[in-house]
Amino acid sequence: MTNIKTQDKTAFGRTLHYVTDPVYADALQTLTGKLTLTDKDIICLQLLGLEVNGVNYTNQLTIAGV
Repeated sequence: MTNIKTQDKTAFGRTLHYVTDPVYADALQTLTGKLTLTDKDIICLQLLGLEVNGVNYTNQLTIAGV
């Protein structure tokens, strides 16, 4: 499974995730039109079968009943 690593930064009360690998960063920037990923973007990537930072948010959503 592909593991996309990000570096988190908080700006104006929002947590943004910068992709550290330049190849993945370029591909995701082309896909999303943004330099950063939001939590919602990460969940969508995980629903597509990609792993981001080794954390599976979709399992957490299932446990929470969402």
